Amino acid sequence: MTRPNPSNRIDRTLRWWLRALTAGLALAALAISTADIRRGVLLAFTVALGLMPFTYARQRLHRWITPLLLRTTNGPALLLLWTAIGMGCDILMVSQLLMARSPDPNPILNASALAWIGPVWFSGHALLLLGLGAIGLGRLAHRTSRRLGASPPAPTPPAAPALSRRGFLRQASVVGVGVPFGVSLSGVSTSYDFQVEHRDTPLKHWPRTLDGLRVAHLSDIHVGGSMDREKLTRVAELTNAAKPDIVIHTGDFLTHRTGDFDAPLYEALATIRAPYGQWACLGNHDYDNPARFVRRLAECGVTALRDEVVTLDIEGQPVEIAGLEYLSARVDRTDAYRAIFADLAPRNAPRLLLNHDPQGFSALPDDCADLVLSGHTHGGHVGVQLGPDQALSVVGMVGLKDQGFFERGDMRLYVTRCVGFYGYPMRIGIPPEIALLTLRRSA
Repeated sequence: MTRPNPSNRIDRTLRWWLRALTAGLALAALAISTADIRRGVLLAFTVALGLMPFTYARQRLHRWITPLLLRTTNGPALLLLWTAIGMGCDILMVSQLLMARSPDPNPILNASALAWIGPVWFSGHALLLLGLGAIGLGRLAHRTSRRLGASPPAPTPPAAPALSRRGFLRQASVVGVGVPFGVSLSGVSTSYDFQVEHRDTPLKHWPRTLDGLRVAHLSDIHVGGSMDREKLTRVAELTNAAKPDIVIHTGDFLTHRTGDFDAPLYEALATIRAPYGQWACLGNHDYDNPARFVRRLAECGVTALRDEVVTLDIEGQPVEIAGLEYLSARVDRTDAYRAIFADLAPRNAPRLLLNHDPQGFSALPDDCADLVLSGHTHGGHVGVQLGPDQALSVVGMVGLKDQGFFERGDMRLYVTRCVGFYGYPMRIGIPPEIALLTLRRSA
């Protein structure tokens, strides 16, 4: 009688496990939505766009690794161990996802030894899926070019290979499996590696009397989860050490959580010192209860500007600080901005403009500011940092403003890489920043 292949049984178990995991999360989203519709919808969205592709990559990885393990001395035992470890990582990842917006984070799930397992596990599979897609497109392009090309050259007798094709592919597959997880592991040290980045910022009409004004620009703090009291305190300490004259925040302080999760944010902001104060606009994550939020910001010394402009006296020179409400890309931003600026006081001095989403820069009225400050994109979030203000990122590759300086007429835009992040569970290759802009009159 033929003995059943243990790998087939394990493979079937894994398929049913992943189906149960997806179904369980879908049911959890339905149950959560009865009490918190926003949280339930976000979870359902995560299942559809995140977990279902994850399960596909998870099965592909399992099928990839199975023959490699079975060739070893204790192959069946190692395969069983690998499957059990994978299921454990699945449970941890899903638990962290479900607790991510809880007002009372689980201290075990957020312990330093476990906090990054779920994000790395998910990110490794996401990058693996991306790699599989790239390989598939490459193969399609190769087959297409062969069909459209000239007749193939006459075959030549093959030389005896030093390494068989099967052996080479076996070794390459080991490397291929490890790369996406190695890249994801690198994000553990990158994601919260806060640094102050100095930027000389020449502006055409900036007054010479204010040459050298130091502006600290923070954005997308996204308090909650791993952005805890310790990290927020570090951000405040670094900001103070930079000795800014003024501090600008361009929104997304929050993360759609409930309860008192944001208390550490206000504690940290209250310790930041700048002679000309802290000023902010709101981001798309800051509108769950904007009246409460703006009041809490004011209590810790941060003034939110909501389609408003204020004039500061800096060493006898008037300087305007304006802040815009967040506008979705679904609205006609050109008409909306035109109406907003028509209601603002006429511009009579150098102006800094706070606008959360940098994609709105092209829709702003001409010369409405000397410098526009934005965040929102997290510097591209996933990519390769090529220089202080340049990166090859997913955001940039689709034509969006991801980081650095942009110009339109005499106006300049600076898009910070931001402090925190949201959505994809870690930064890959794109470090955070606290931008310190030294404003100068251009030659």
